[in-house]
Parts: sequence; structure tokens; C-alpha cells
Amino acid sequence: MPVIAATAFTFPEHYYPQEVLATAVKKFCITMNLDFDLDTIDRFFTNVNVKGRYFTHSLDSLFDPPTPGVTAERSINLALDNFEKTVGSLFSSTGIEPEEIALIASSTLTISVPSLEARLMNRIPFSRYIKRLPMFGYGCMGGAAGIARVTEYLEGHPKDAAIFFAGELSSALWQGSLQMELQTMISKLPDDPSLYSEIICSIVTAALFADGMGAVLMVGREHALAKPGQARVIDIGSILLPNTTHLMGMDIADTGFRNILRPEVSDHLKGGLREVIDRLLNKHNLSTDDISCWIVHPGGPKVIKTIQEEFGLTQEAVQLSWDTLEKVGNMSSSTVLYMLNEVLSQEQPSPGSYGLMVAMGPGFSQEILLLQW
Repeated sequence: MPVIAATAFTFPEHYYPQEVLATAVKKFCITMNLDFDLDTIDRFFTNVNVKGRYFTHSLDSLFDPPTPGVTAERSINLALDNFEKTVGSLFSSTGIEPEEIALIASSTLTISVPSLEARLMNRIPFSRYIKRLPMFGYGCMGGAAGIARVTEYLEGHPKDAAIFFAGELSSALWQGSLQMELQTMISKLPDDPSLYSEIICSIVTAALFADGMGAVLMVGREHALAKPGQARVIDIGSILLPNTTHLMGMDIADTGFRNILRPEVSDHLKGGLREVIDRLLNKHNLSTDDISCWIVHPGGPKVIKTIQEEFGLTQEAVQLSWDTLEKVGNMSSSTVLYMLNEVLSQEQPSPGSYGLMVAMGPGFSQEILLLQW
């Protein structure tokens, strides 16, 4: 049973209230003479229940975006700055040295070759012989999946320590991709009304996603930092629903990168989660009544409501999800790391208590972690 020894989280420097971001999109439409109902933009920015979000990239270049190459280079450097700070916090809080880490894993949609953890090794003095595990394409599921994969490694290496970090730069889409796709689709809308649903998809993702970087230090059961009372990963459940790749993801279109989040996600979510959660809990002779801590990825209001209704959860059980969505939005892969950090920074559940970490992402897939204190 690998142990979660420490967590850390970093927000980028720019914070924008939701009203400011909605106004920016409306102002862009007005400036570009795009014939689209501005009240619709306001409505969807309001309906996602987000009060404000952190951005790594500022809005300063909204009307004069950089080239994709410049955006990509900036994204890598800005991501590394924040990941360096986040991982450094793990060393400061635990006293462990970088060269003691046996595995470093990462999950991100930021395109970088070499991968971000390799670049991070040139900033932090990890051992040259460290094992690396870069993970790409998990999207919102990346935080839970990363902890799961590190858990599996530590089960076979009980004396090792590992670091996993995850984070996205959703604000990079505001560096030209969002503007170009709105301009292209809205200008074609009179001749192709079917584009309306695609425009709404773009507005919803623009209203929902945010930036943030999280990191976790995990150790095997025989490591010196493994102590009683810490959260341990007991078991893992994974499921992929066939023929659902269109529901969620990131496309590379002529207009640039494009976030995809279809409204049908909540329809498919219910069955997949029920199957994988029941299977995992039954394996340990548990039920949802035995779960005292729910770390549910807040993919959006419909996602939280669907999970709450399907499993008969109280408002209190999913309050952390609602609070996270309201305060910082959907930070994709790092969201559950933020929530885990929030849980571990407060009074811990009583010894023996169980928790579930629940995340969903492109595939369409779900990853479930059974925790115990």
C-alpha cells in the first residue's frame, strides 16, 4: 500500500473573474463584427458555476495573438517555472533530497519533446539514473491516472520514493486558437446552421477550463517517510467505454488546438462509473456508505450532479467539488491534485476511513482510486 507522503500546488500569476473573461470574448466578437448573440455567451459563462480562474498566459494578446510557435515555447517555459516551484515545495516540506527520488512521472497536454520531466531534470538535481514516466493524452483524468501508475510502480519497489506532477495550460488556447475558431465558425454560421452546436462547445470550454500545477510525493510501504495516519492507495479501478472518443479531448484543427467537451458526457458517465466503482468496492466488501471522503473531479455542474444523483451522495459529500469548480474552475489533470492537497491540509479523516478519488477523461474513460487513512 504505497503512501501519499506530501502534496503541493501552484497557481500561475494571472487571475481573472469570470465576468472579465466573458467580456473579453464578447468584445472580441464585437470588434471582429461577428454576428452572434452576446447574451448566449454570458449565459454559458454563468451556467458553468465558475467565479474566476487562474491563467498562465495573460489576456494582453487577445487581439494580437502570437504565432503558434511562440505560444508553444512560452507554454513550455512557463509550465516549467511553475512545476519547478511546485516540486520544490515537496522537498522543502519533507526534507527528502532530489537524488533520493527513484521515479518521476508527469501528465500534461503541453506538447514538449523532450518531455517536461526531462527538462525539469536540468533545473532540479535529480539523479541521472532516475526512471521517467511521461504520460500524454489523459486530459482531465491525468491526475488520478498518474497517481495510479506511480502506485503500481511502488508496489513493486516498496523502498522507493516517486514524484508525480500534472498540470495544463488551458489559457494557451486563448493565444489565438479560440479567437480563430470563433471567427471561422461564426462567419460560416448563416450558411451552415449545424455549426451552432460546435460554437457552443467552444464557448463552454472557454468558460470552464483553467490553469494550475500540482505535485505528489509518494513512497513505498518500506520507505522511511511511510508513517501511520497517512493516506494510502488501497486499490485502483479503470474503465474505457468503447466508441466514445468523440465525447472529450483536444483536436488539432485548421484553426489550431481545440478543446472538446460534448454535453453527452454526463449521459455516458453514469453507467461507466457505476460499473467500475461497484466492482472496486465489492472487491473489498465495501459500499458507497463506507466512503467518508469523495474527491470527485468537477468536470462541470452536470458531471457533479450526475455523480451525486447516481450514488445518492449528500451535498456535503460533493461540496469540495462544487467549491473547487466555483473558486478555480476545471484545471483538467491537476484538479484532483488540488482537491487532494486541500483534503490533506485539513484535519485528517479518522484512522481506517476510506476515500474515493474519481476522475474522467478522453477515451471516454474513468479512473478510480480507493484510499484509506
